[in-house]
Amino acid sequence: MSLRSFRSWNLLAAACLAACGGEASEPTPLGPGRHSIYVTAADGTRLAADVWLPADTKGPVPTMLRLTRYWRATEYLGDGGAADQEEMLANLYVAQGLAVVAVDARGTGASFGVSTGPWNADERADGVAVLDWIVDQPWSNGQVVGLGVSYEGNTAALIAASEHPAVKAVVTRFHDHDPFAHLAFPGGIANIGFMDQWSAYTAALDRNDACTLATFEGRTCPERQAEIAGPRPVLPDDLAAALAEHADNLDLAAALTGVAFKDDPLAAGGESFDAIAPYRWGAQGAAVPTLLTASWMDGGTAAGALDAWASQDGPMIVEIGAYSHGGIFDCDPLRDPLPTADPAIATQYVQALQFLGEQLGGAPAPARELRYVTLGEGTWRTTTTWPPPSVTPRIFALDVGGSLHDGVADAGEDTLVVDGSATTGRENRWLAALQGTPVRYPDRADAPGLLSWTTEPLDADTRVTGTPVVRLQLRASAADASVFVYLEDVDDHGATRYVTEGQLRLLHRATGDSGPGRERVTGRTYRRADARDYAPGELVELVIPLLPTSARIAAGHRIRLSLAGGDADTFAPITPDGATFTVLRGPAGSTLELPVDGAP
Repeated sequence: MSLRSFRSWNLLAAACLAACGGEASEPTPLGPGRHSIYVTAADGTRLAADVWLPADTKGPVPTMLRLTRYWRATEYLGDGGAADQEEMLANLYVAQGLAVVAVDARGTGASFGVSTGPWNADERADGVAVLDWIVDQPWSNGQVVGLGVSYEGNTAALIAASEHPAVKAVVTRFHDHDPFAHLAFPGGIANIGFMDQWSAYTAALDRNDACTLATFEGRTCPERQAEIAGPRPVLPDDLAAALAEHADNLDLAAALTGVAFKDDPLAAGGESFDAIAPYRWGAQGAAVPTLLTASWMDGGTAAGALDAWASQDGPMIVEIGAYSHGGIFDCDPLRDPLPTADPAIATQYVQALQFLGEQLGGAPAPARELRYVTLGEGTWRTTTTWPPPSVTPRIFALDVGGSLHDGVADAGEDTLVVDGSATTGRENRWLAALQGTPVRYPDRADAPGLLSWTTEPLDADTRVTGTPVVRLQLRASAADASVFVYLEDVDDHGATRYVTEGQLRLLHRATGDSGPGRERVTGRTYRRADARDYAPGELVELVIPLLPTSARIAAGHRIRLSLAGGDADTFAPITPDGATFTVLRGPAGSTLELPVDGAP
């Protein structure tokens, strides 16, 4: 999910063409160009859609389908839409001989109905109804592909999971395979920094609240009102009626305050994160060729991509880069200079179109392949297994004096007094998507609120590829707490750079067997039945998988592991300020396991 208004690219678009109004329950004779129509869902709800049709075709054509809750299109005033991103992308796809259908999810944009939460059952059913409608149209050859970024990446995955025979391939970019664990509640801790803002933004979209939207976009209400009328209507007189129905949409921000577990319903009688996650439906879409793009630095999208890879055995290409959300910026924290706009985003879309074109053209389903970049060196590698066969675990012991080394540690303990102000900043992997900015972390050498253990300078380059795992023997002074661990690179001048992180709320510490909806390393479910109360002072082993990465720590640099009790700008405060964590060392003490790649 992302706040698209905050992206750094210009979303303002070319003056709208005249739109055709009317409902489209029956096959609709449409000519070349763009048409705004209604598609009627199975329960009679009218869904606003834009249809772009190519000119000079020799017969029916395949269709690119986009299902969104961010307004399928914006109605600009005057010439304010000269650079509309959605219009430009649609024209790009049409130029490749595709029809394009973009649909506002029910309860959003210019569609009627009520949204009961992201990717809800009605929204999933509406996707099937739209697929049925497309294949019935005279301009359709019965083949449909999907391409989506962020929220729309999830809808593309759900199109594949629909098992509709028309779906031939999908491209999912930076989607949330497990929205609970990879975005909203990593480690079971509420990501309020993102979710509160995203909830407020989407609610303002659904109301067409220009003044609230202007605050998100960094401009005044009059400026926005002079440029944007709202979502593109189908019939102008219907827009107010559609917006009135949106008033009954789920208040997601309020609903999230009542959620602590993956199977908690978002509303009374409603669905949970467990029900709406793409992993729940992934096996149904395994036969659909899929190109999946994610990033080591973008929320939990890389973890989700690897979960999809492990749980689905169908034709799939996974690409994991060092991008910001959406692929806009190169955000490798171990390379200089600071992140800049990455022209590779254009290449990413060319590759996506090529992939979809090949599948529509009857090419064999792609062989399974995972491509990934290594932070700190910019080298891309390809594998068919994950982790790669050249990876072996290397165990580091947490030892006295903040030492981190191979072998056995001396018996003892270290104590952290929790500082409630500890933070990774507001441009971290979780929050950068709000503004559409690069992911940036400050030098963490003297960051407050950390307890750290550091290796001696490395004799040789060390490439970490996979999921690092921290095992802490820990006592906490509080009845509940959140534990944050960070893997960092310390250069020969002492500058300390973030590499990856993991977090865990003590309530969710139970582990189990692997399976759908469970964390790959620990089998952790985040479900209510697996909750474990904590007694202050109780000694527990916490198994904390860090978010996966591939990173080169250069020779002469040191590896640092840091522990904190919170991340104030991003996550809900669980650990009381001033509480203590006591970490046990020794032969059965706390360790860091790094997946070290021995390949050249």
